Amino acid sequence: MRSVILSAGKSCFVACPGCYNYFGRTVSDTSVVTGFVAGLCDRFALKKITVGGGDPLTRPDIIPLLKGLRGLGLRISLDTVGTAFLGPAAIRFMGEGMAAHVPAEDVVSVADVIGIPLDGSTDEVQQRFRRQATVHSQLKILSLLDKARARLCVNTVVHAGNTEDTSAIARLLHGYSGICEWQLFQFMPMGPLGHRNRDEFAIPESTFEHAVQRAQADAPRHVRVVAKSVSSRKHRYVLIDSAGLVWIPDQSQGTGWQIEDTNDRRRRIGSISDPDIHDRLAALDKTHTVVPA
Repeated sequence: MRSVILSAGKSCFVACPGCYNYFGRTVSDTSVVTGFVAGLCDRFALKKITVGGGDPLTRPDIIPLLKGLRGLGLRISLDTVGTAFLGPAAIRFMGEGMAAHVPAEDVVSVADVIGIPLDGSTDEVQQRFRRQATVHSQLKILSLLDKARARLCVNTVVHAGNTEDTSAIARLLHGYSGICEWQLFQFMPMGPLGHRNRDEFAIPESTFEHAVQRAQADAPRHVRVVAKSVSSRKHRYVLIDSAGLVWIPDQSQGTGWQIEDTNDRRRRIGSISDPDIHDRLAALDKTHTVVPA
């Protein structure tokens, strides 16, 4: 089965002009979410799930949700900006108000890997894409999680504004023993904001490859550098928004990235509460090209 990405929250602590995601307007009950995922485990032998944005730390019951997923025997990768690890955090996108402080230890105890974004070595570079998140705040979050003995992954979106900065980002990762992996994602010009701002951020795969080479040269020896081009991620994901809508990007057949893949469309598969949703997902993988994991 394709990799499953669950958007746990409906809001975010940052406003990224290149965000690929579609945000739900509500948050599905944890029992409904875990029931749907339990069906994935039974039907497709699902072993791993990524819990991502809208930022999962904006969800009031994020710990019970993670415990419920862990109870299904899943490996959990949690992707978060991490702001609420430092204290009550302002919601900046798709909502308002404050999210409660989430103790790092509570998440470390139920997540196998915690992914934290870092998109620049200076605030000028960082905030071209990850607005409202400073380099200092992200390094402080990494330090806090490192002390809590989290297994960490750093995520960097490589775009037209930071391709020359990957060596400098790499040097910032030294000294964090908990960082086991650094994922570099070629900017994907899709989704409402990603497609709208594609001219500002999009880069060819050759430029991405050179940025990855610079990262590999300066990354700490204990950190595995993983390059994720747009082509390598095509047909790889099933996404569930916070309201329970199951969807995939609207992409052409074949594995290579095509001009028609640069769009703001998505294919709606159904809702997690639909009685036949697992049948629809089974049919999806029979009729669409899937790149092996």
